[in-house]
Amino acid sequence: MTINKEATWQSLDNLWQDQDVKILESRGKKHVIISDTHMGDGGDADDFHLNEPALLSALEHYHREGYNLILLGDVEEFWQFDLDAITRRYNRSVYAKIRDFGEDRVYRIFGNHDYEWGGFQDPIKQSSKMLGLADEALKMKDRLGNIRILLVHGHQGSIDSDKFSWFSRFFVRIFRGIEPLAKLSGLYGHGAATKSPVAGDYEKTYYAWGKDRKILVICGHSHRAVFASKTRADELLDMIADLSAKESDKRLSRKSRREIHRKIERLREEYEDEKEKGRAIELESGGTLKPCYFNSGCGLYSDGITTIEIDNDEIRLVKWNRDATGGDLSVVFKKESLSKIVKGVLE
Repeated sequence: MTINKEATWQSLDNLWQDQDVKILESRGKKHVIISDTHMGDGGDADDFHLNEPALLSALEHYHREGYNLILLGDVEEFWQFDLDAITRRYNRSVYAKIRDFGEDRVYRIFGNHDYEWGGFQDPIKQSSKMLGLADEALKMKDRLGNIRILLVHGHQGSIDSDKFSWFSRFFVRIFRGIEPLAKLSGLYGHGAATKSPVAGDYEKTYYAWGKDRKILVICGHSHRAVFASKTRADELLDMIADLSAKESDKRLSRKSRREIHRKIERLREEYEDEKEKGRAIELESGGTLKPCYFNSGCGLYSDGITTIEIDNDEIRLVKWNRDATGGDLSVVFKKESLSKIVKGVLE
């Protein structure tokens, strides 16, 4: 994938200025954003199927708690699979849970792997005879009623997606037959994809646009969860720095110092793991980091999925675990006041 930065900025400008883009309220509302599950046919080439339990748990929770559901692109994997095959596998599980929300509580944004919705009957809209038209973007108001947030999949400006998607789809379908072997070799798969420097280029471009335009951007596409322009790796470094400062306090007992040291070592191991997986990126170099970029992550992590929640005036990054045995089904990685985030973007 190659990104054209000028084309990306122009595309985002056009969407932001488009008066026909739907506008959602945040005040008094609950929204959950999910992207990049890449659902397939349930076979070995379906990268998502092992995380199906995590998504079902999440959907059940969000439906019960009154959330609106925003599908932010690449929910289906059309480059490899036909809609009929995807529907056969997930119609009674994932699609059924989504239909429970009702059509008025579900918003679908297309991505580069599922942008062909205009020609299909959307399985989440079975009560309607209309084809499953998806939007390219949504806007959202802040607590004060000002339009401050742009939601897109995040592929805008990708030369491969915009101009050569026909070839990409053809290649991926040919490749599907040997994909399981390629995964075993470590040459292909979600883990290998996140190591690509191209994903970091996307994120830097979207961050730079949001910072310049003073707009909060929420997208997917890169498969790397980001909260307020910080990755999990950034948060780990912050925690290590805080604990290191505490460890240097001469008033600490040896026992307390050992406990802090063990925590630091565990955090360093997790940071190295994030770095190895290609999830340690730097969006800002030299300037002041602005909290203008959020990424919903994906449904392809080795142990679960991530979501972004907007609950009235609070925004959260949440991890839903595939296997909650002996632990929590979901964990809030980070949360903050949406008003505080918007203020930081505008400063």
